[in-house]
Amino acid sequence: MPGAGDGLTVVSAMRHANPRTVTIIFSGYPDMKEAAAAILLHADEILVKPLAPDILIQTIRDRMSKGAGKPQYAAVNVANILEQNAQATIEEWFLRVEMAPLIITVPLEPKERCAHLPQLFRDLVFRLRNPQELGTLARISPSASKHGMLRREQGYSAAMMVEESRMLQVSIFQTLQNNLHRVDFSLLLVGVMAIADEVDSQLAQAMSSYILESR
Repeated sequence: MPGAGDGLTVVSAMRHANPRTVTIIFSGYPDMKEAAAAILLHADEILVKPLAPDILIQTIRDRMSKGAGKPQYAAVNVANILEQNAQATIEEWFLRVEMAPLIITVPLEPKERCAHLPQLFRDLVFRLRNPQELGTLARISPSASKHGMLRREQGYSAAMMVEESRMLQVSIFQTLQNNLHRVDFSLLLVGVMAIADEVDSQLAQAMSSYILESR
């Protein structure tokens, strides 16, 4: 598992799938200060290599006899994570956009660039809390339509709008990654699919009004 978050992802998923499972991390990295606090929310113990086999075996036996510890976390659903981190996600998205050579050819104040996002996040949270079958007709979003017309007036190209939407999904998924240690894994995949579907449907509505405005 070469990635820094991969072990945490596996341990967290195990803890959610079966909280009674004894979970021990055996790491080759002695300096785990940053990760230890988050990992210990899900793992019962962290052991650092090298470790004599007899000590390792005894540690496993001792832990098995005690059983798994009680989870030290309260799993949070995707909707709550997005709601709690909406402003931080918008700010991260804005930084990404400001470094995009194509998009910054249209100079806008931060408030103008981000004007559509607070309502979009409210729509996302509503969608996550009120699930609908994937592939069903998307809810009409007056905000998305207004956003498409406004971007046309501001001088955006269609490609710029698509790139902004792509960056938004990247920023949202980064927020989920940052909160992986407390997310409810049983609903994570469904939440990710709903987010992608909602963002894409709002982009489609924005593009429709963009085209009408251009005509």
